Amino acid sequence: MIARMHEEQGREYLSDVVIAEYFRETDERFYNGGCNKNSNRMTHRMVERFLHFVNTGEIKLPNPMKGCQQELASKFETIAENFITTVPHPNTRNDARWVVHKYFAWLDEQGYGDLGGVGAVQIKDYLLYAAKKYSQNSMRSVRLYLAKLYAHLYETGLSESSYEALLSFSVNYDVKIKTALPKSDIAKMLDAIDRETKSGKRAYAAMMLGTVLGLRACDVVNLKLTDIDWINGEIRIFQSKTAKSVILPLTKDVGEALEDYILNARPKIDSPNIFIRVQPPYKALKSAVTIGEIYRDCCKTAGLPVSKRFHSLRRSLGTSMVNAGIPVTAAAQVFGDTKIDSMKQYIAVDAEHLKLCALPFDGIAPRGGDAA
Repeated sequence: MIARMHEEQGREYLSDVVIAEYFRETDERFYNGGCNKNSNRMTHRMVERFLHFVNTGEIKLPNPMKGCQQELASKFETIAENFITTVPHPNTRNDARWVVHKYFAWLDEQGYGDLGGVGAVQIKDYLLYAAKKYSQNSMRSVRLYLAKLYAHLYETGLSESSYEALLSFSVNYDVKIKTALPKSDIAKMLDAIDRETKSGKRAYAAMMLGTVLGLRACDVVNLKLTDIDWINGEIRIFQSKTAKSVILPLTKDVGEALEDYILNARPKIDSPNIFIRVQPPYKALKSAVTIGEIYRDCCKTAGLPVSKRFHSLRRSLGTSMVNAGIPVTAAAQVFGDTKIDSMKQYIAVDAEHLKLCALPFDGIAPRGGDAA
């Protein structure tokens, strides 16, 4: 990605400016809930190791995660790298590397130089060992990537079984439920935007896309003029996170905000993107971090707690839909989420409906005194 960014900008040599821009783009994923703090920190470390190589010529292991530094037996190393190449996404590839390195290092400690003699008994022993050592969230990755590993090994003839039944158990893991931004705060933020200025018109249009349609910052920054079907009243977007196309209604309030910005504030430049810098050089916004910064400034102007989490608007919309009784399946389609599980966070903050699920304490005697 760093090399590609240099090529796009016509730079022949490594540039501190481009590196800083890359850091901004990786940070925007974290600010908008696209990755957790550990993943974001890991990306920074990977870039720092690359820069270390450029400056010193010293090559280090490509993954800085703790536990992946140890050397593996040559046969295990080959198997691990062959498996990791089958994992498509770079973020999940790092998780896969961590799991297989831990597993193969444990096998080596048990006296296994290769997979000969390794079967269900050894897998069970490792799972018990890992369960005592790692958190629930880590065990979820262990279970997932061991299952993928053995499916790969079985397919390539390196294992007599995929051990699908053994590795099909579920792992409960902690998910932090973030609170939604109250409607009153959203209204206060929108009202505080100065829509008489060019920057204000741009900010209002971007905030309305998040408030009314629940678009992610990455989809707002990538929104094209051709994505808006003014005649049929629709917005067609290709979601960066899910790689799925979604068609959303162009509501009157969103349409008016976009119209005001495009006709009266957007610089007249030859760019397919809707959102453009307000100061020269005029060019399309490149990073979703910028949308987070616009949201931060809007919150600051309105006297609200300062935050770069533009994703709060999407979370508030989802919560409002669930609270209004809209089926979770319908809400998931509007949000373009491919998995219903993605909507669980909105159900979890639906306090009124959750009260209906609570059981009474009738017939339960307290401990102590005569009840003992």
